Amino acid sequence: MTSPPAESPAVARRRLRLALRRAREENGFTQHQVADEMEWSISKVMRIESGEVTISVNDTRSLLNYLGISDPEEVARLIQSARDARKREWWDEAQFREHLPPAMRRLIQFETEARTIRYFLSMLIPGPLQVPDYAQAVFAAFQTKLPEATATVRREARQRRRQAFLERRDNPAVMLLLDESVLHRTLGDYHLLATQLFDLHSLATQGRLTIRIIPFTTSTALAMLATFEIYDFSDPDDSSAANDNDAVLYRESNLLDELVEDDSSVSRHLTEFTDLWNAALNEGTSIQMILEAAQKAAALAGTTSTSTSQ
Repeated sequence: MTSPPAESPAVARRRLRLALRRAREENGFTQHQVADEMEWSISKVMRIESGEVTISVNDTRSLLNYLGISDPEEVARLIQSARDARKREWWDEAQFREHLPPAMRRLIQFETEARTIRYFLSMLIPGPLQVPDYAQAVFAAFQTKLPEATATVRREARQRRRQAFLERRDNPAVMLLLDESVLHRTLGDYHLLATQLFDLHSLATQGRLTIRIIPFTTSTALAMLATFEIYDFSDPDDSSAANDNDAVLYRESNLLDELVEDDSSVSRHLTEFTDLWNAALNEGTSIQMILEAAQKAAALAGTTSTSTSQ
């Protein structure tokens, strides 16, 4: 039997805790019964199921036995998840733990594992798709709100996230939904906007992502919708609807930074995304619009560049 593939710690912890909770509920056990059988505190069981703490490999083996999980492949997969959940990566280094909020550090891990990523952005290009100069301009807009040390670490994290996306060999299905205004927001520099848009156009024509633009003429009340992202771990080739139980939601604003795993919230946002996606311009028209916006920005910047070396 081959070993299951390794996962990022956040994804491994999530898979393990969901499997353990599902098995407990299917057996009709309460958290108190599990705590009594394993000789743990009830708080330990609750924190394991909520993802607040990891569970050791030995404890995982004992718990799987109690819950009646005996299929060799399933046991091997969950034991590997217990090991992976305790690994440490670059986002666990001291500077990132200090300057990145917990939700962001978990998000970075979900980005590396998600099979489908849905972005809805009404103001900016999403972080992992930002070229370095564009990211620098975004952070500059918050220079009075973020300490310099925090801004420096977050810029580095954003560059690492972009590099990880570009280096992924399994090519996740990235669905990018942008308001048309994003194509015209210069952040004070037409050359910067042109560079970013040419890069986005290149990624789209390479098949690395699928883009749809919500035009100014739409009747959708975009101003009432906050930015959100959905990370789906189910098979994108599955013809059935996305599995809400295997997806997480990320929401961010100047006052909010959170990962949501509640099924109803994920399902509601997935429906909102699908409705907007269907109302937006098709991929071909959207890609052409991005190219034309990039060329216009380049002309206004006094350059004839039509590509980027990013």
